[in-house]
Amino acid sequence: MSLFGHSGFIGNDRELLRLAARISELNHLLDAVRSHVPPELASSCVSVAWGPSETLLIGVRSSAAAARLRVAAPQLRDALGAAGWHASAIRPRVQVALQQEKSRINKDLRLSDSACSAFEQLAESLEAGPLRDAVATLVAHQHQRKAR
Repeated sequence: MSLFGHSGFIGNDRELLRLAARISELNHLLDAVRSHVPPELASSCVSVAWGPSETLLIGVRSSAAAARLRVAAPQLRDALGAAGWHASAIRPRVQVALQQEKSRINKDLRLSDSACSAFEQLAESLEAGPLRDAVATLVAHQHQRKAR
């Protein structure tokens, strides 16, 4: 939806229009940041804001991402400047609420029938040993899950 596509919600309220425009601007800036950093770092960039003295604050998911962003900051600042975003400095900020969320491991992963068949064929083609045993155990485990 575009900024003006929210007219049913926002109407002519100047405050809401200004807020929607600001959100749109920050989303464009976040997209620009993500496009000028490596893809593995881009997915860790979750928010942007302007701080004092034209400092660009970039919210990241982890301290590792913050460290990588600090290293990439001079090149990112130059790239953003060329794109029309002028930041005097770039400061990563770890989003603590995101750090506290533990990733959940899905213990109920199931392989498709074709994947099970491929693993069965692989097990049959392997020489006797630990790898063959591990693949056979995987296939047996998947068959047990499907029987439940």
